[in-house]
Amino acid sequence: MFKYPRHGPTAAGVDGTSESMWKRGSKPPVAAIFIHAGAGYHSIANEKVHLEACSEAARVGLRFLRAGAPAPDAVEAAIKCLEDKEITNAGFGSNLNMDGVVECDATIVDHLGRSGACGAVPGIKNPISLAKLILDASSQPLSLRRVPPNILVGVGAQEFAEEHGMSTTQNEYLVSKNAKDRYIRWNEDLRKAEARLSAAAAGAANSVCNYPDQPKTPPTPTSPTLVEYDRAANVAANPSQIRDHTSAILTGTWNEGQPDSPHSTGSPAPENGSPVMLPTSSRSSHSPTQRTAPNGQHRTTDRSPLSFMSAAFQSRSSPSSKRPRVRKSVSDDPTSMASRLHGPSTVSPAASSHDGSVSTDEDLADDPELLAHFLDAPCDLPMGGTSGTAVDAGLPHESSADLDMVTDTIGAIAVDLKGNIAAGSSSGGIGMKHRGRIGPAALVGIGTAVVPEDPDDEWACSVAAVTSGTGEHMATTQASAKCAERLFTDTRRGPGGRDIEEVDEHNLMESFILDDFMNHPGVRNQPSTGAIGVMAVKKDRTGIYFYFAHNTDSFALASMSSAEREPSCVMSRLGKNGPVAQGGRKIRVD
Repeated sequence: MFKYPRHGPTAAGVDGTSESMWKRGSKPPVAAIFIHAGAGYHSIANEKVHLEACSEAARVGLRFLRAGAPAPDAVEAAIKCLEDKEITNAGFGSNLNMDGVVECDATIVDHLGRSGACGAVPGIKNPISLAKLILDASSQPLSLRRVPPNILVGVGAQEFAEEHGMSTTQNEYLVSKNAKDRYIRWNEDLRKAEARLSAAAAGAANSVCNYPDQPKTPPTPTSPTLVEYDRAANVAANPSQIRDHTSAILTGTWNEGQPDSPHSTGSPAPENGSPVMLPTSSRSSHSPTQRTAPNGQHRTTDRSPLSFMSAAFQSRSSPSSKRPRVRKSVSDDPTSMASRLHGPSTVSPAASSHDGSVSTDEDLADDPELLAHFLDAPCDLPMGGTSGTAVDAGLPHESSADLDMVTDTIGAIAVDLKGNIAAGSSSGGIGMKHRGRIGPAALVGIGTAVVPEDPDDEWACSVAAVTSGTGEHMATTQASAKCAERLFTDTRRGPGGRDIEEVDEHNLMESFILDDFMNHPGVRNQPSTGAIGVMAVKKDRTGIYFYFAHNTDSFALASMSSAEREPSCVMSRLGKNGPVAQGGRKIRVD
């Protein structure tokens, strides 16, 4: 039986004096911040960098909360901290669209469910701040009883920012060196893939136009270009340099924000007015056919219930850079390309500080035959797919152990000293996206959702959820809203699609990913892989409950309460126990 707090705050100051408002002998109110840096594949070598980014964002957000700031302000501050780091795909250093332009998405939702959002907005260094500005302005009346907007996109959002005093910047100052390098490589891949498609189409048309008495003319193979010769020479000279590019193509993960160097923390923002210049885009008006292998599903429930597994966060305040040993797996059919790319994974034999295990497959760069097959094969993998799932996509882990393939969206949830909850998300979107494409980070109920507290609820329950993953599938399933609803109502999807009661949070979160998301009619059997990571917080009078779950290879998270001195960080990794990894903790408020 949980004990209710004896007193409640009557006000919260902004000068750090809120604790003095409580009666002597009672416990002060508790605030908390929760951070994630995207779901996908976080390399072992860069794990410490990702967790340090999460840790710093948690410290910044909690500093606001301790001073009595409302939850939306803390969410904005924490996400701004992540946006300013190149290793995340948000703000500076974001992925570029097909025209070489940084266009960002962001949303922030307060404890009442009110939201502010911006989508596909150019020229904004911190899109979460623009989303917060739109949220604040949405409560101000307009003349002639006009309704203030709560979401703005494109140039209109940029103009709104300028009209309200927010500084904008030229695109060149938002492009990092690594983002530029990725854009150049991916642009070249697009050109080559489209050339192959054109040659195949011409060959098919030539075959159709042949008269019956004439032999059919096979399509003429395209000659290698100078660029292809140069690339072959570079691969021979430095095979490790191609690993980043090769792995991104094989998994369809075009949305990673990784540095080129395995141990690089990212290049700094341009200084002294020296922007990173981009080459002129030479893209054509269409993109190649996109297809990937479907993801098989199975369910295992041999793990213990969630029970607020704080052990997952113990001893995480100092992220370890120790790298576990890995071993290769050998396919039963070494001549099969599919089996070599999607062979069985193995668990790391050495224990490590990671939450889960590290899976490996054969090393592309160490296999000249496999690498040659890749370079000669048509690029029919999803361009910009937000799959990011190493296990599902057959990522050659060992060759990519030093490379990040992180799904784009970052997020934060905060509970302030008044007990109000807020959530936010931010993203630079998928790489080589169509200009004007809006992702889940800009859409309420898809990337970010809050179920507000009912004034008549004696438990004072409210829930917030933020997601990261395959954006189009998350839109189909209304992912964040569905997860928040499940936790708020303690239900899961039952037989026939009807809701049934579920009080075990472990089963609830697993069912959300496998049943509500992966088994949704609009997601299952789709050509693009369904990948998702979700972070949720449920607050009531008994405590603050933190949950996370993902079917991607890894998920970087951090949490910190006002009663703690250090953030708790974890790099959750998908092990061999089942298709979903999850964890959580409880923060008592009494």
